[in-house]
This record gives sequence, C-alpha cells and structure tokens, in this order.
Amino acid sequence: MSTDRRDFLRGIATGALALGTVPALAQNGPEAAPAAKVQRRAFGKLGDEVSILGLGLGSAFTTPYDKDRETGQKLLLRAFELGVNFWDTARPYGPSEVMIAPALKGIRKQLFLSSKSGSRDYDGFLRDLETSLRNLQTDYLDLYLIHNLEPKKDTDLDQIENGAVRAARKAKEQGLIRGFGMSGHTEPDILMAAIRRWEPDAVLTIFPASRPNNGRYEDELLPLARERNLGVMAMKALRRDRQSDLKGTDLVRYPMSLPGIHTTLVGLDTLEHLEMNAAMASQFTPLGNRQRAAISREVQQTLGSYPAPWNMPGYRDGVPV
Repeated sequence: MSTDRRDFLRGIATGALALGTVPALAQNGPEAAPAAKVQRRAFGKLGDEVSILGLGLGSAFTTPYDKDRETGQKLLLRAFELGVNFWDTARPYGPSEVMIAPALKGIRKQLFLSSKSGSRDYDGFLRDLETSLRNLQTDYLDLYLIHNLEPKKDTDLDQIENGAVRAARKAKEQGLIRGFGMSGHTEPDILMAAIRRWEPDAVLTIFPASRPNNGRYEDELLPLARERNLGVMAMKALRRDRQSDLKGTDLVRYPMSLPGIHTTLVGLDTLEHLEMNAAMASQFTPLGNRQRAAISREVQQTLGSYPAPWNMPGYRDGVPV
C-alpha cells in the first residue's frame, strides 16, 4: 500500500467526524414504544449481540426515500427504537451510505454497521472502504463484505485473496473494520470455497423458504458456517412475496428459525412493514421442522414457476429490475 493511502487510512481512524452521545430518536411518542424490543443473538466469532431482524438498506430503501430523506431518517430511527441494531448498506447501493449517515449521530456505537465493496483488488477495496467511512461519517465499520461473489465472474479465489481479502485483513489490523466476509446469491459452492480458503468472520446469502439450489444453502453452506463460527446473515426472504398471497412475516420467520442464522435482513420500505416485522421479531418463537417444511412446500407450489430475480438477465444486487 502506498504511503499516501496508509496515511489517509490512519487519518480516518484518528480524525473522523465525532458523533454525539444522545440518541436522536424518532418523535413517535411514548405510546409508540413496543412492550419488548427485537430479540438478539451473538454474532458468530465477533460476539456482538445483533437483532434477529436487520435492515437491508438497498433499493427498497433508496428508491422511495432518496427524494424524501427526512422520512427515511425517521424510519431508520424508528427501527432503532424498536431494537433493530443491525444496519446493512453497500457501496453499490447508490446513495444509501450518504442517506443513512445523519441517523447514525448519537447512536453509532449502539449499532452493528455493515457495508460492502464491489472491488476485488487490493487498492480498489481500500478506496471503497475510504469512501464508505467518509460517507457514513464514522471511523470504523463493524463488518465490511466483498459484495456479490459470482462463479462466472470470480473464477480465481486466490487472486481475490491476494487482493480484496488481503486489504480486508489489513484494514482489520488497523481497526478500520472489526470483521470481513462476503456476500453472494448465485450458488452456494463459491461461498463455501471462500469460507474454507479465506477464514472470514461472516457470510451474507440467501435462505428463502423456497430452498433454492435443492436446499444446499441450508443443508451444506449453513452447517459449514456454524462449524467455522461465522456470523450468518440471511437475505431475499421476501423477494418474491408480491407474486403470492403468502404471509410476509412467515417468510421472514423461516430463515430466522434456521439454527446458525443470526440476523435476517429485510428491506426498509415502509413503516407498516417495519412495525409488523419488528413485532414478530420481538415476540419471536422459531418455527419447528414441520412448520418450516409446510411453508417451504407452499412457497414452492405458489412460486415454483417464477424464476428468482437474481437469476434473471440484467439483475444487479441492490438495484431494482
């Protein structure tokens, strides 16, 4: 790494914008506070207590609130009031990082904040990290992921290890990130190979009730992640629910009930959906094996003829198709 970049990173770590200490909560009044907050689990080897419901701050959030950022801020702070402390964004999510930064003031240390880089090389990953830290107005991230591993593109995991992974390990040593990992949803094999080679702290991938790839995310990848004590984040639980009459909270409960999953990320689109999911997650009881199997059968019967959006041409994660 160049001296200039090393000095820049050190400067971020020691001189980033200081955040306040008093939470700036949404003004919903005492009557809006729930009787119980969203339940939490210890996040793998990092050990942080994270909410079982996490905020996915991609297109579901940026599309409706980029031009109405005040409402977006209120939604974020309401989620915090409800006990949702896992917030996930990414460099490829357009304005997402900049949009959520104001909401972090006063509550940053009470959140588990995750972002992602689309770069695979050393310098590109560090540039993305610099930008993420600047956009989010923070001096560290709890988790920084290599975004969206794809088997057709990412054919050389050794090269990525010498690039982005090496940069992530360096950033972790410097205290700029507390953990690193990767995301992906095209197939489980590349993620399992990355887990075995890179020894990451976390993985973000799909665990919808439809059990894609013949259930291999659940049956093979998840046991491997448990064995390595990784923090596991589930996504895409609700991606196709609008094409069915299935109950959204049941679809979210499905991955939450899988042993080894610590948080399920749901797009922050409306206050109504946030409140519904937070109420379920604050009084959460896991689905049993038979209940999960029944939901999975219903999902497959209802949606079996629809291709998953992430397998369609032109799909880009975090951007609506």
